[in-house]
Amino acid sequence: DELTALNVKQGFNNQPAVSGDEHGSARNVNFNPSKISSNFSSIIAEKLRCNTFADTGKRKPLVNQKDNFWLVTARSQSSINNWFTDLAGTKPLTQLAKKVPIFSKKEEVFGFLAKYSVPVMRSAWMIKMTCAYHAAITENKVKKRHVIDPCIEWTQIITKYLLEQLQKIAEFYRQFPSQGCSSPLPAMPADVEAAMKQWEYNEKLAMFMFQDGMLDRHEFLTWVLECFEKVRPGEDELLRLLLPLLLQYSGEFVQSAYLSRRLAYFCTRRLNLLLSDGSLGPGAGGHAAHGILTQQGNALPTTPTSQPAGGNQSQTPFTDFYVCPQHRPLVFGLSCMLQSIVLCCPSALVWHYSLTDSRNKTGSPLDLLPIAPSSLPMPGGNTVFTQQVRAKLREIEEQVKERGQAVEFRWSFDKCQETTAGFTIGRVLHTLEVLDNHSFEKSDFNNSLDSLYNRIFGSGQSKDGHEMSPDDDAVVTLLCEWAVCCKRSGRHRAMVVAKLLEKRQAEIEAERCGESEVVDEKGSVSSGSLSAATLPVFQDVLLQFLDTQAPTLTEPGNESERVEFSNLVLLFCELIRHDVFSHNIYMCTLISRGDLASDSHLPRPRSPSDETSDESERKEQDAGSSVKMEDTGLSESMEIDHNSSANFDEMFSPPMHCESKGSPSPEKPAQEQDGKSTCKDKGMDPAFPQLYEQPRHIQYATHFPIPQ
Repeated sequence: DELTALNVKQGFNNQPAVSGDEHGSARNVNFNPSKISSNFSSIIAEKLRCNTFADTGKRKPLVNQKDNFWLVTARSQSSINNWFTDLAGTKPLTQLAKKVPIFSKKEEVFGFLAKYSVPVMRSAWMIKMTCAYHAAITENKVKKRHVIDPCIEWTQIITKYLLEQLQKIAEFYRQFPSQGCSSPLPAMPADVEAAMKQWEYNEKLAMFMFQDGMLDRHEFLTWVLECFEKVRPGEDELLRLLLPLLLQYSGEFVQSAYLSRRLAYFCTRRLNLLLSDGSLGPGAGGHAAHGILTQQGNALPTTPTSQPAGGNQSQTPFTDFYVCPQHRPLVFGLSCMLQSIVLCCPSALVWHYSLTDSRNKTGSPLDLLPIAPSSLPMPGGNTVFTQQVRAKLREIEEQVKERGQAVEFRWSFDKCQETTAGFTIGRVLHTLEVLDNHSFEKSDFNNSLDSLYNRIFGSGQSKDGHEMSPDDDAVVTLLCEWAVCCKRSGRHRAMVVAKLLEKRQAEIEAERCGESEVVDEKGSVSSGSLSAATLPVFQDVLLQFLDTQAPTLTEPGNESERVEFSNLVLLFCELIRHDVFSHNIYMCTLISRGDLASDSHLPRPRSPSDETSDESERKEQDAGSSVKMEDTGLSESMEIDHNSSANFDEMFSPPMHCESKGSPSPEKPAQEQDGKSTCKDKGMDPAFPQLYEQPRHIQYATHFPIPQ
């Protein structure tokens, strides 16, 4: 349909690809596969060409290294001086960009920028030109190396340079420790003055680069915080030097809960040192104590009535610090930083468990402070604004205290976990945390089933020893839910739960046997024979789990339901194999309760080919169940007539036959059992009632393995 001169003159000609009846079908027409392939490839190529936007703009010009940059050498000292003098002046940057000096070491540029007091905006331009030069060098190399992010690179360079200047200043302060609050420091040497000048200038340059996005924000803030954490107790002059740097980035610190928490720990430790009587004695820098009486009580008072709104500063424990020229800026700076964290990032002050980070220990930073942050001094005096800020601080303090108590009690509704319910909830949450943190793919001394057992049941034993703790039932139920639910993954869960309960059962039975001291004339009763003559320890708990919480098959299209049912079968396969759950007692219990009544569920019609095998299997089952009934001692208290037994065998002999033929032992995967039985139920015999329509115990009885 291209509008060419021929088409304009003669019109469009209809040329069908298939000659013949154009209204019919082309199923019998022979096409050339190679032609179809070539046409399809041409269509794809044309589509790709149409979807590709041509680069109409000019190509980015490469930086001319020879014309725009020149390397600094010892001979070009005069040219360097002239160039930096022009950079510090008002000469346009377009003219300076024609010849930009490049230093062999990138950190040398900071010394020249501070020496000539270049404006920070023009200094940032100089650093950007240096970045452009090194980027051009990297692009022109034949073998390209891994490109480093310039933000991270220059963050490391400027922090390293600032740290070198700070160490020179710190060494000077440490040589002349202050002997009192008003003792003056000696004059600084020339090298220390030069380091101080470099520090003050490059600190401002780093601030501009930080705001301009030229530095990695988290890395730089972490470095600033580490500088404060390295300041020793008693080095007040060095702390006074660094406090302005901290306050400049206060708005950035409160955006990170991790950094705010570390900073809050530092502020509370220093304020606690200032408030502690005699803590700043000769051993800690030679500062005399101010003799202050701190408020007694918790870090967060329960009621703000003890601190009147907008109280006079003369009534606070910082009265002496207001007139001390050395400690006044420290108190106000640290208090301001801590109050900013309370207002903007209260999560950093919540009491919590710390399992990984050694810097953030268990607890809250406010635990180190003897008074509440709302009682700390604030600049500006007793104004209306100050009263409003203190009221907001008290409100957030109450929220922090409530959140901290919730974390400490693991969000239990039972206050202080004084009753059994609160203790049980804490135990269950602890067990779930231990299971999720355990690494099942490896086994060593600190990561094994024994260590897992000790962490779960080690603290849950009762005073009597042989009796189950009141919260053992809840832990066993949680273990079953953990092994069955589809929110966790792995077939190992069934084996893990069976091993844990087996060990727990053996421990309880050993305690029972040791205390009862029932000894026969022929010898002592072993724990194995004792357990065989009694009910398994967790039989009732597991039966209650099957009655109320175990998954069932209700919807044929529900995949998660099917997975959970398969996990349940696998779990009880392992429990039966480890003698934690008695299949025989389970079946007897169902019969005695009437859960397997034949009048409510139609039996499955047997095929002629299955009659012989069903009859032999029924006889074996009758013999086996009678023997087990005699062993367990339940035959005297539970009588099963011949009719109910016959009805039971008639109902379950075909499914049991399928299980015995397909997977007679518990070692077979539960998924195979589920799949085979489901296939048998759904497709192979339509006369059998659908498995999804059966009660829960009918489903369990047809899938749980029969011990051999």
